[in-house]
Order: sequence, then C-alpha cells, then structure tokens
Amino acid sequence: MSEVSEFFVTDHRQAVAYAAALEAGKSASAAFDRLPAPAVTDLDVEILGELAAKAVHAGGVDCTLGMVDVALDSLFVIPEPLTVVFAELKDLEDQEEVTSLAEQWAGTEEMSTSTAVTEPLVRSLAELASQVDEDGTNNLYFRNA
Repeated sequence: MSEVSEFFVTDHRQAVAYAAALEAGKSASAAFDRLPAPAVTDLDVEILGELAAKAVHAGGVDCTLGMVDVALDSLFVIPEPLTVVFAELKDLEDQEEVTSLAEQWAGTEEMSTSTAVTEPLVRSLAELASQVDEDGTNNLYFRNA
C-alpha cells in the first residue's frame, strides 16, 4: 500500500482497479493526475468540505464521502456538490479567503498542522476538482492509505 493518502480524478472503473491493485500490494500505474495528501484522513476531508462550503456560501452541502466498493474501504468518492465547492475555491474573488480556510483547517484538532502545509494542498485540490467533467464520467476520489 502507498504511504500517503491522495486525491485523483478518473472514472469509476479506473479508480477501483487502481485502488484494488494498491491494496493487493501490487504496483499500480495511473493514467491520471494524483495529488498526494500526507497524513490526511477521510474525516479531515469532510472537515475541509464543511469549511470550504462556508467559504463559498454553499449551505446544505453534504460533506460525507461516499464508499466506492465494500471491498475497498480505503477508496472514497467525493460527492459531486462537494467537488463543485472545492473547484469554486480557485475562483473566489478574494483569494485571502482560501488562505483563511487553509488556516482554519490547519488549526482543527484533527489536522493540528500549519497553514504552510494546508494552503498548497487546498489550492491544488481546487485545481484538481475543477478537472471533473460535468457529464459525470469522471469523479474526484480520495484514497486513504
């Protein structure tokens, strides 16, 4: 298994094949961009989602990550509304709001790190989330290694 958690955008079939190979201890090549997220858990992503939804004024967004396959408990799909929230972060008029969001996330009990760690991750996640296509073929996934 990989030593870091990661985000990536691909279709369901490729996501499952990739995660299954890694969980089986095999080498897995990926034909998609991956964003390493060291020490980030699914709970951390849900907390970030709640903070991000507030930042973009998107009330009522369910930030619970979805299971992809019962045999792959390390693979989650980010719900489409939450993916949109993450993508909207890169287009905020005041980018200081992204810095503030990263600061808030860094200060949570679960993260307990610095903004220097979380801000680049949040900004890269926003870019990655913006790659998700509207037709639903590709989704944003999180693998918690």
